[in-house]
Amino acid sequence: MHYPVMTEKHVADRWQVSLKTLRRWRLDGEGPVWHKLFRQVRYHDADILEFEQRSAQHLMTMLGITREFKPAEPEATLDQDLGAEAESQYFTTKEIAEAASLPIYLFRDQTERDRKRVPHLMLVGNLRFSLPAILEWEIENRVRGNAAAAVVEEIKSPATPSEPAKRWFEIVREQDAERFDSAP
Repeated sequence: MHYPVMTEKHVADRWQVSLKTLRRWRLDGEGPVWHKLFRQVRYHDADILEFEQRSAQHLMTMLGITREFKPAEPEATLDQDLGAEAESQYFTTKEIAEAASLPIYLFRDQTERDRKRVPHLMLVGNLRFSLPAILEWEIENRVRGNAAAAVVEEIKSPATPSEPAKRWFEIVREQDAERFDSAP
């Protein structure tokens, strides 16, 4: 069973590039088409394969090879990707979060599920999810990424880390200074 959507970590591992490189490509408007699902950056398999094909064709042109590049694997349809058994199979919260590479709170928290309209079933008090339904929900709720969205994403993530939390002895020292220091 293959979920046809990848996280930026999956793509970075696939191409052996850093996450920083992928993020820079998004800022520069380069690289494959990407989407946002709420706060998560997502890449669809079809977009990744199309980008790889274009890149290979460009390289072949630069090398003076005139034939058209054909990928080794034909593109699979959505039904082939998920498999027929996924249609009738239901997953637990942990399994669906892992299969879809999404944070578990989207599935576990009832208010979050309701707010984001995550498709689910309650089977005799047990919460279950269908992988094809989750994929359809993701496709309906995604937003195509662009350089402006990447800039907003970059602005939201702080360039410098926040100050570390104070240790207990630092807090006590401050409290003691307030208690015992007196101004004449």
